[in-house]
Amino acid sequence: MAQTTVKDFAKTLKISEEALLKRMASAGLSHSSPTEEVTTAHKQILLRSLKQRQKQTSPSVSSSSGVGIKIKSKGGKAVADSSEAKSYSDNIEAKRQAASEALKVEQTKRQDQLKEAASKREARLKTEQKNNANVKVADKPKNVKDELSKAAQKYTDNDAMDADDSKHRFEKPDEFIKKDIEIPESIQVGELAKLMAIKGGELVKTLMGLGVSATINDILDQETAILAVEEIGHESIAKDSDDVEEELINQITYDCSEETRSPVVTVMGHVDHGKTTLLDFIRKAKVVDSEAGGITQHIGAYEVKSKDKSITFIDTPGHAAFSSMRARGANTTDIIVLVVAANDSIMPQTEEAINHAKAAEVSIIVAINKMDLQGADAEKVKGDLGAKDLVPEDWGGNVQMVPVSALNGDGVDKLLEAISLEAEILELKAFHEGDAQGVVIESELDKFRGAVSTLLVQNGSLKVGDVLISDMSMGKVKAITNSSGEKILQAGPSSAVEVLGLDSAPNAGSSFQVTKNEKAAREVINFRDSKQKEKKQIKQKDDTMGDIFETMGQASMKFLNLIIKTDVAGTAEAINASLLKIGNDEVSVKIVSSGVGGITESDANLAISTKSSLVGFNVRADNAAKKIIEKEEIDLTYYSIIYELIDDAKAKLSGLLDPIIREEIVGTADVLEVFNSPKFGQVAGCIVSEGTVLRNKPVRVLRDDIVIFQGELDSLRRFKDDVNEVKNGTECGMGIKNYKDIREGDKIEVFDRKEESQSI
Repeated sequence: MAQTTVKDFAKTLKISEEALLKRMASAGLSHSSPTEEVTTAHKQILLRSLKQRQKQTSPSVSSSSGVGIKIKSKGGKAVADSSEAKSYSDNIEAKRQAASEALKVEQTKRQDQLKEAASKREARLKTEQKNNANVKVADKPKNVKDELSKAAQKYTDNDAMDADDSKHRFEKPDEFIKKDIEIPESIQVGELAKLMAIKGGELVKTLMGLGVSATINDILDQETAILAVEEIGHESIAKDSDDVEEELINQITYDCSEETRSPVVTVMGHVDHGKTTLLDFIRKAKVVDSEAGGITQHIGAYEVKSKDKSITFIDTPGHAAFSSMRARGANTTDIIVLVVAANDSIMPQTEEAINHAKAAEVSIIVAINKMDLQGADAEKVKGDLGAKDLVPEDWGGNVQMVPVSALNGDGVDKLLEAISLEAEILELKAFHEGDAQGVVIESELDKFRGAVSTLLVQNGSLKVGDVLISDMSMGKVKAITNSSGEKILQAGPSSAVEVLGLDSAPNAGSSFQVTKNEKAAREVINFRDSKQKEKKQIKQKDDTMGDIFETMGQASMKFLNLIIKTDVAGTAEAINASLLKIGNDEVSVKIVSSGVGGITESDANLAISTKSSLVGFNVRADNAAKKIIEKEEIDLTYYSIIYELIDDAKAKLSGLLDPIIREEIVGTADVLEVFNSPKFGQVAGCIVSEGTVLRNKPVRVLRDDIVIFQGELDSLRRFKDDVNEVKNGTECGMGIKNYKDIREGDKIEVFDRKEESQSI
C-alpha cells in the first residue's frame, strides 16, 4: 500500500499544506514537510485533537469569527472561501459522525440514570413498608415531633425523585444549531428565515442592524443574504446557478460519438479592405450591393462548397462601432480570415481583429487583398504583421498568408485550400445526432414572417418541429432555410441557417438549445422572467438612495433622450455602444428604449412622455405612429448608415452645451490724477497705455495688480467732449458707476465678453 504524505492528506481534507502542518503541530505531531508520511496513528491523534477543539469552541459563531463561504460551481462542487481553508472538523460527514457518537453516549447515560432512579424508588418503598410494620406491631402512640421529621424526610425524598425524573423530561435545547444555508442569487426575506428556522421578524432586525431596510416580503440579493446568514451564525453556501437552468443543460446528452465537421470561418478586417467583396466572389452573389454605403452593417453567415467540402463563412462589419459584433464572431469560429489591403497594410480595426483572434485562441489565415491595385506591397504587409507576432510561413512562421484580389478572383482558390488545410490540422469534430445546441448570429422582426433568427448549429441536429429556447425567446421551429435560400428539414453541426417560429427576436450572441417539449421551455422562460424581475426589484431598491446623490451631482447635466429602433439586434447593439461613448461631464446620450422592428404607436407615446427623439435605422414608422408624430411634432430621423447617425448625435449634443464665455482685454488706462466734478462726481484723469478704451464695455479697477472692483463706465470724456472710445497714448477722463474709491496709480482695465459654441 502506497504511503500517504502530508500533501496527499491535505488534498483529501481540501485544505492547504501549510494549514494542515499547523494543525498537526498544535496536535503535538512533529511533521514539518509536505513530503513526510502520515500514518493511521497520526490521523487518529489529529482527529482527537480536532474533536477536543470542537468541544471547546462556542457553538454561536458571528460573522467576525471568520465563517467561510462555500461557492457552489455550475458543476455542483463546493469550493472553499479564499480567506480561510475549510478545516477537517467543518466537514459535514465528520460532524454527522461526531453527532452520532454523542447520541450513543447520551443514550447510555440516560439508561444508567433510569436504573439509578428505579433502585432509589424501590429502596424507599421497602423502608416505608418496614416502618409501617413496626408501628403496627409496637402500637406506640404517635409522636408529633417524629411525624414532622418523617414528613420532612418524605418531602426531601420526593424532591430528589422529581430532580431525577426531570433529567428525563424534554426541554427546549439551549445550544445554537449551526446549519449550512444554500443561498441563490436572490431570495425573499421570509424564505431565508424559514431556511434558518427563525422568525421573519428576527431576520428583519438582523438586517436593520446591518443597515438594510427590508420587510418580510422584500427580495434580497445574494451578498446581503450571505451577510445576514453569517451574522446569525450559520454558514453560507452561495449558489452560482439554479436548478432549473442546470436541469435544462443536463437534458442535452449525446449517445453517439463525435464526427468530423466543417470549419466555421469568420472574415475580419478594417472597413473597406474588401471583406464582403472577397466573400461575395466566393459565394457568387452581390451581397455588398445591398449594404447601405457599401458597408456591412450586420453579421451575415453563409455556407459555400470547395472541392466537395463545406465551409461556413461569417462576415463581420469592419467599422469601429461593431467591435462587440466582431468579438462575438471570434468566439463562435474555428478559423479567422484576416483581410488586409495591400495598399493600406495594418489599420486600427485590423489590430483590433488580431487581438480578438488571440484572445479567443483561434487560428488565423491572412488574405492580403487588393493585389490588383497599383502600389500594392505584400511584403510590407507581411513585415507589419510580423511585428504583431503574425509571422508568415515563408518567413519561418506558422501563419498562412495568401495574396488575393477580391475583384477578379486571383488567389481565392489558394485561400480556400489554405482554409481546408487548417481545418484538417485542427481535426474539428462535433456530435451529429441528438438535440441541437448553438449560438444566435443575428435576429430581426419581419413584418410578415415574425421573428427571424440566423443560427449557427454547433452540436446535434436542428429539425423542423423542434422546441427551441434562446434567452427570453422560445417557440417551435416552423421553417429552416439555408444560406442559399432553400427550405430544408434539418441542419447539422457548422450549419448557418435562418429559422422561423420563435415568439420574439433573441439577443444576438446568445446561446440556443432544443428542449424536450413546450412545457419544459415555458418553465425555463418563466423562471428566467421571475429572475429578471427579482433583479430589477433589487436594483430599484438599492438605487433609491444612489439616485438621489447621482441626481444631486448631475443637476446641471443635460441629456439627449433617444428611442432607437433597428432592423436587426446586432445593429442595435452596435449603435447603443457607440452612442453611449460620446458626450462629456455636461451632456450625454440617454437611451430610453432600444429594440428591433418598426416604430410603433407605443414608441411614439413613450417619446412624448420622456421627451425623446425617435431614431429609425433601416426601419419606418407605421401609420398609427406617424399620426402621433405629426400631431405632437416629435423629432424623428431615419438612417441607413451608422456614421451619419453618430455624427448627428454629436451635433445635437453640441447644441445642448452651454456656450463658453471668453474674455478679451481691449484696453488699459493708468490713473494719473483724481478730482471731483460737481456734475459727474469723482473723475479719474487717465492716459490709455494699451489698446482702446470703449464707453460701452465693462471695466475692472486694479490696485497693485489685484482686482478690487468690477462694473461699468459712467462717463468717458476727451477734454469737454463725451466720446465713445479713446485710443492708445491719449489722455481722457473716466467716471465709474457706483464706485467712489478710485486712487492715483490705479489701473482701469476695459474688457469684452465673447460667446463660443462648444462641440463634442
